[in-house]
Amino acid sequence: MDDFRLIGSIQVIDQDEKKALMTTQIKVRDILTRYRIDPGINRDLSYNRIPKIIQYVDSFETDIGIFLPSIVCTFPEDPTRYYDREKMELVVPAGCKLVVIDGQHRIKSLEQYTTSKGLSEEKKERILDSDMTLQLYFGLTILDEQTLFADMNSNSKRVSMSLIANYDTRDLMNVLVKELYNISKPLQSIRVEFNKSRLVRPTSTHFTTSVRLKKFISLLLFGKKEPSSKDEHLIKEYYDELLSFLERFFRVLIEVMPPEPGNVLKYMLGHNPLQNAIALYCHKRIMTENTQRFSWIVNWEEVVGELRDVNWTTKNPEWRPYMLVSRANTPYEFHLFIENVERELLRILEKEEGALKLLND
Repeated sequence: MDDFRLIGSIQVIDQDEKKALMTTQIKVRDILTRYRIDPGINRDLSYNRIPKIIQYVDSFETDIGIFLPSIVCTFPEDPTRYYDREKMELVVPAGCKLVVIDGQHRIKSLEQYTTSKGLSEEKKERILDSDMTLQLYFGLTILDEQTLFADMNSNSKRVSMSLIANYDTRDLMNVLVKELYNISKPLQSIRVEFNKSRLVRPTSTHFTTSVRLKKFISLLLFGKKEPSSKDEHLIKEYYDELLSFLERFFRVLIEVMPPEPGNVLKYMLGHNPLQNAIALYCHKRIMTENTQRFSWIVNWEEVVGELRDVNWTTKNPEWRPYMLVSRANTPYEFHLFIENVERELLRILEKEEGALKLLND
């Protein structure tokens, strides 16, 4: 059993210098030889789930490759002994086993599939050389691991792999959104609806849905609602870097929003046209022209931070020409935007940004 290396930055979590997280890519062959399932953390395997996942893996032969949801593990050693900050490289030493928090069914399915007799050697090697996303935690206690397992397997924070029909893991943007939500505490705090495509307002105070969040990210990165196949290949090539950027982006963006931004009785932020306008605004202001990779301006956090001065409330007169009243004269009356007014709302955001510059000059 040899050493192997994982590339990525280690981020401290919860202001506790002993606890940290790395999001990285790991070869299927490496995870299959270097994992450990702790019965004190994981539930018993549901063997009826494994054939469904095996069938999914067997049918998945596209240019994009295998994109199962991330495996979540903990690193049982002191990372300071094995991590090179300059190279952003973690050495997993021989004999070290990664403790599985989430993903035991995926691992067991891949294990069974790659050892099946009917599998050709060529296909086996192709799968073993595929990359999977790994979220690797450091410094967790047994109680921390048990709590993390419970959180990730609760209905509100997870889509079961048995629901492949509803959660299409062949869609790279779906995978990206789910991975992002799993690691982003700010996104979890404002809530994203994964099980429904629409929100019932004003009852629901979720900020958005996973479908809308995909469009937001595409508008932010590419200036359009749907990524092209070329765009998706770019996402695949720079997946880790992009995931890290998006986690930081939403942390900064949500910090400048009011509490409970999905409350449409108070704010207009929960509506799709304004969310799209914010994404377009950030695309124009912080993303730079580069067809070979993702790139953004150095001080992008300051630019996003300027949005804290926008009046997001329903009483902002700038919104009124583009607003309608829904469920009028009922206890559920609320304001919403006319459809397809993203460009008009974008101009309002740009105008407010220009006014702020004049005040500061």
